Amino acid sequence: MTSRRHTLPALAAAPLAAVLPAHAATVADFAAVADATIFANQNGDSTYDAVADGQGGSLWTSVLAAGVVRRALLRFDLSGIPAGAVVLEASIEAFMIRLREPQALTLHRVTAAWGEGAANGGDAGVGAAAGPGDCTWSHRIWPHQPWGRRGGDYLLSASASTPVSGWPAPVVWASTPALVDDVQGWVDTPASNHGWLMIGIESGSQNASRLASRHSTSPSARPRLRVRWIEPAPGEDVPLPAWALALFAGAAALALRHRR
Repeated sequence: MTSRRHTLPALAAAPLAAVLPAHAATVADFAAVADATIFANQNGDSTYDAVADGQGGSLWTSVLAAGVVRRALLRFDLSGIPAGAVVLEASIEAFMIRLREPQALTLHRVTAAWGEGAANGGDAGVGAAAGPGDCTWSHRIWPHQPWGRRGGDYLLSASASTPVSGWPAPVVWASTPALVDDVQGWVDTPASNHGWLMIGIESGSQNASRLASRHSTSPSARPRLRVRWIEPAPGEDVPLPAWALALFAGAAALALRHRR
C-alpha cells in the first residue's frame, strides 16, 4: 500500500485567502484527457486479463450478472494551473447513464502510469480485445507493463466517495481534503499525475453502473474536474511552496490571537 503524501492541508485554504488578499482565486473546469475501464472475474482468474475499453462511450463499475467486475480510470490535464498555485478546492462531475443498484462510488489516487489505448467495448459493458497501449486488470500498459497489484496501483484510502441512486443524472464528488491534496501534488509534480480509479460495489451481481466517458457523443455528459486555486500575484519572483504558505498562514493566525 502506498502512503498518502500531504501537501497543503485543506483547512489552511481559508486562512491563506485571508492573509493573501492580492492572490485572486481562479476557478476552471478541466476535461478528462484519458479514461478507461478494466475487467475481471469475481474469482480473480485471468479470463479478462486481455480485455480493455479505452475508447468506448461509457465508463463501467460494479458487477454484471455473469460475475464480471469493472473499475474505471480517469485522468485530467492540469497544465492550465500555473506552477506555485495553491489549490483550495477540487470536485469531479460525471453523468450516470444507467444504474442497477444504489451504491457508493469511490475515487482512489492512482500511483502508476496507465494507457487509454484503442480498444472499444461499445455498449455491452464487457470490453474488447486489448491491444498495445491499453490498460487491463493485469496490465497498466498492455502487453509488457503489468500493474504492481492486479486491478490497479492505487491508494486504498479513498480520496472521495459519493452515493448514487438515480439515473440518468449527474454524479458529483464534492471537494475533500484528499482531493485537494491529490490535485495539489499533481500541480507541484506534474509527472505524478496518474488520475483516479473509480470503484463501486464489487460483491453480489447485477449492481452495475454505467457513466458517460470522455468519448461520449454528448459533450455536456463527459467527466470534468473543477479546481479553485490561488495563483501567484504578478511580479512575484519565486512563488512560495504550498507547505511554506500553510506555515505562514498558521503563524499569522496565532499572532492575531496573541494580540487579542
